[in-house]
Amino acid sequence: MKQTWLAALALAALSVVASSAGAAPPARPVVGAYVLAERGVGVVEQLPAGRVSHLLYAFLLICGDGQRPQEDEACAGRPPFSIAPHADQDTFSAAFQRLKARDPQVQVLASVGGWGGSDPFFHLAATAEGRLAFTRAAMAWLRAHPGFDGLDIDWEHPGSNGAANGVALGGPQDGEHFVLLMQDLRVALDALGRELNRTFALTVAVNTTREQFARMPTAMGRAARALDLVFMMTYDFAGPWTKTVGHHTPLRSAKAGDDRSLEAAVANLRAEGVPAGKLVAGVAMYARGFDGVAPDGHYERPYPSADGSIAFKDLGSLGLKPRFDKASLSWALVGPGRFVGYDDPRAVRAKVAFAKRAGLAGVFAWELNQDNGAILDAMQPGP
Repeated sequence: MKQTWLAALALAALSVVASSAGAAPPARPVVGAYVLAERGVGVVEQLPAGRVSHLLYAFLLICGDGQRPQEDEACAGRPPFSIAPHADQDTFSAAFQRLKARDPQVQVLASVGGWGGSDPFFHLAATAEGRLAFTRAAMAWLRAHPGFDGLDIDWEHPGSNGAANGVALGGPQDGEHFVLLMQDLRVALDALGRELNRTFALTVAVNTTREQFARMPTAMGRAARALDLVFMMTYDFAGPWTKTVGHHTPLRSAKAGDDRSLEAAVANLRAEGVPAGKLVAGVAMYARGFDGVAPDGHYERPYPSADGSIAFKDLGSLGLKPRFDKASLSWALVGPGRFVGYDDPRAVRAKVAFAKRAGLAGVFAWELNQDNGAILDAMQPGP
């Protein structure tokens, strides 16, 4: 039976490879937002109709090789590369069904992995048997959770996991494994859609730098044929991991050759062969800050928290003054020795306009609980 399944996936994947890589933008621009499970369903219950086109539940986590220690209890006795069960999955599925009852156009995707939760991808994607096990588990999970309309794969990152959990994983083989996993999931989602008379989406969230794509040459363009959307993580370009301060989510690179910006991200992905109509621009509903900032841009510590992050809705508590940077078309809050880069609603509107000019699918944000409504307002498509 396993060989039959593998043969079917292989044959169907050939049709995915042969399909056109072109994609027209959706009829309605994407306005997406991630929702972090541990922050509860309140933001979903309170969301008015017509505000978003896509919601992404973060995160589903994977059992088996590379699983997080936090999933040991949930994964006990479960087969390798199955989905770790948690009570909030059923809670959110029910909340998403209620949302879609009042807003039927919304698509809800289950995002798998994330920073710290991606290590199993390096193992499961490496073999046909591992991909099959995960694909079967993911399809079973979607059958059991009808509030969801597909999968978002947040593998951080093919080629290198940055030793997120203290174990370095990744190599040049990951690019090919990434393509094969996307092809297998596309085939399985299409088959599930025919079975249930529904359409299931497949998307990915990606690091957008040239450094990342050098680790997986040609993979993004090939994988894009199997994908509905590519969510560009055009935020966290600066933070405690960078030596100097910077705007963490700029529209434009301030220096020539610097590709840490939305404009550069689009150029990088287009160069990889990903159609503009599948790209979704990232917006941040949080800031990244630095304290003890010297004139040369070096700093002493993150601010105002250990990871330098603060929700957009809490920025008013800092007592700092906004400043616009013409070079990067971005905003910061500044004060003596302090710099907090953030997406001001004005910056978000500029990103929406840029996405329209560039023929992108739309915009999305991380993460909905961090907004007070102003960022989501700014993300709405214009006339």
